[in-house]
Amino acid sequence: MSRDLIYGFMIVLIIGFILFNSSSTKAHRPLDTDEAGTRANPIIVSDHKISWAAYNTLDSNKDVDYYQFEAEKGDNIYASLVIPVIDRLENFNPEFALIGPGLDNDYAGLDSSEIKNRLEIKDTEGVIVIKYKVQRSGTFFEPFTQTTYWEKQEATINAPVQGKYHLAVFSNQNSQGKYVLSIGRKEEWGFQDLFRYPKIWWDVRMFTENEKSTYVITGLVAAAAMFLIYRVGK
Repeated sequence: MSRDLIYGFMIVLIIGFILFNSSSTKAHRPLDTDEAGTRANPIIVSDHKISWAAYNTLDSNKDVDYYQFEAEKGDNIYASLVIPVIDRLENFNPEFALIGPGLDNDYAGLDSSEIKNRLEIKDTEGVIVIKYKVQRSGTFFEPFTQTTYWEKQEATINAPVQGKYHLAVFSNQNSQGKYVLSIGRKEEWGFQDLFRYPKIWWDVRMFTENEKSTYVITGLVAAAAMFLIYRVGK
């Protein structure tokens, strides 16, 4: 690759970095959700305090996705759930639950036996279910990826003891659909994340089914990059 081409590519990346830094604090780090996400093989969250986003799908009526992390006694465990604005998901309202040691059971008004049958909860663990309570959710626009979501439930729960905790996403209504589970509030992005931005942007927009506009934007960015390369090369 020529020096001029590298220079032009860097200019495009810098533009993306400026756009990223001007966006809201909704710019979570994406979690790798390629694993099954079962209780036996959960998706690992390395630090629950860092702001993560799991772009995932409940693929079947009985599907449950598990996310595992360590917490110290007294830690605030934060999680929230949003749904991408896609017509077929307008009434998709999944639940999430925190499972872990020392927790007092709270089934959020749902049948306790159904929750125990649906979720894998050890004898030494308690469970707190968080469900969506409002009849109609609001929406928010996430400028980092230019995508829109229905806001659902969120919760901050204090860890009663040190130990291993799980967040489980499921649907008590046996529904299927896409969701985004956010974990943690601490934003940790640096200059090195600039190089990951194009892939994150593409993956999220594909996940939220914004294919047509994504192709258009990508084409415009490519054209701008070619123009910059041309100008630098003159």
